[in-house]
Amino acid sequence: AAVIAPWNFPFHNIYCPLIPALFAGNAVVIKVSEWTSWSAPEYLEIIHRVLRKHGLSTDLVQVVTGYGETGADLVRSGVDKVFFTGSPGNGRKVMANASDNLTPVVLELGGKDPLIVCDDADLDQASDAAMLGVFTACGQMCVGAERIYVFDSVYDAFVERMQRRVAALRQGPPLAGPIVDCGATTMPRQLEIILDLVDDARAK
Repeated sequence: AAVIAPWNFPFHNIYCPLIPALFAGNAVVIKVSEWTSWSAPEYLEIIHRVLRKHGLSTDLVQVVTGYGETGADLVRSGVDKVFFTGSPGNGRKVMANASDNLTPVVLELGGKDPLIVCDDADLDQASDAAMLGVFTACGQMCVGAERIYVFDSVYDAFVERMQRRVAALRQGPPLAGPIVDCGATTMPRQLEIILDLVDDARAK
């Protein structure tokens, strides 16, 4: 099995597809994001330690690093299944490459996850959920709340609560000292994407 993992949760995105693939009797090759290659050896050693403890070969799980071409080569390498987590655009490329050998593909792609606040909602609880959904990992995850729909009758009260909570957020480098709520974006390209989304929202 091939696993192509994204950058945003390197531990989770390696182990979630890896463990069931192993339990189903597969060897696994994981292509990690070029942005998280530094962490891959530590995560690989954890699983190798478990394999050695149970008398199994560490060859069962391997990691490769590189850019998109490496992932494409892995998909075309003759693996029996591909598990990809990432953007819809890259998911299309994975599916196209996998089609050459009719390799089955599981795609976990970015979503447009809605949060709906009904007129009978507990607005404090709803605003807690919205803060968690929007600002966890600075929103850099596929399950972040990307649309919030609010019934007209509670709209003003909900917005007032959200404005107060957002204004209280503390931003800064998490390792630099005081406690912060939001760190930095992960890479320059992500900042460009976020700015495009903000400009689009303001325009509409």
